[in-house]
Amino acid sequence: MLLEHKTAIVYGGGGAVGGAVARAFAREGAVVHLAGRTRTTLDAVADDIRQAGGTAATAVVDALDQDAVDAHAAAVVAETGRLDVSFNGVGDDNGEQGVPLVELTADQYVRPVAEYARTHFVTARAAARHMAAQGSGVILPLSNPMAGSPAALTGPFGQACAAVENLARQLAAELGPRGIRVVCLRPTGMPETATRLGSHTREVWTRAAERLGMTLEEMLPQVAAGSPLGRALTVADVAEVAAFVASDRAAGMTGTVANVTGGAVAD
Repeated sequence: MLLEHKTAIVYGGGGAVGGAVARAFAREGAVVHLAGRTRTTLDAVADDIRQAGGTAATAVVDALDQDAVDAHAAAVVAETGRLDVSFNGVGDDNGEQGVPLVELTADQYVRPVAEYARTHFVTARAAARHMAAQGSGVILPLSNPMAGSPAALTGPFGQACAAVENLARQLAAELGPRGIRVVCLRPTGMPETATRLGSHTREVWTRAAERLGMTLEEMLPQVAAGSPLGRALTVADVAEVAAFVASDRAAGMTGTVANVTGGAVAD
């Protein structure tokens, strides 16, 4: 198993992507600590993991709250003796898509940029301090293709993710001598998060579709378009990459962004 004897924290562990990553980590042998705001969704993922023979614990943690994140990470290390992997899959309303940037207020523009940068900094900071003490660890932020390929009417989400990717690269440079790797995962849109997995993306994409004069059902094929694989990206696709990158088999990867778009966006 790729992650046997590893301890992982998954922020946003009750969400569509975070839940899939947590299940993949557990299947590969990790002890998984699920952190998020909603107890019911966290417990549902933890139950799935336990029923499959894995080990999972849950904690209600606001990943924007530095003190809460620090306290949870310290509790995990006190219990398990180490922290090997930190994945941030926190979902939030990522901005007013379908609206030209110049029609946004400064507050509408800044909020998603500040919140995404904050949560990724807060969780990476907490993990890095424990990983540095043990001399190893992997930090996995989550991004979006708009960070490198801006598109009209996609709101400030691209700038939010560009901040996260730059943070990941700088952390990799600073933490590499301590044995810590940082790899940002950059998936494209996954329609199933809105259609069957209960993600916040349904609300975000519905608003954007209305502004663009179409229905959500008409918009989703555009969200999934462009892959030479001829199918939409899934949360399972992302989770499998996350498990590999978190493992020692990816020891040569750090300071980079892993393209998990199914080829929809070329590097």
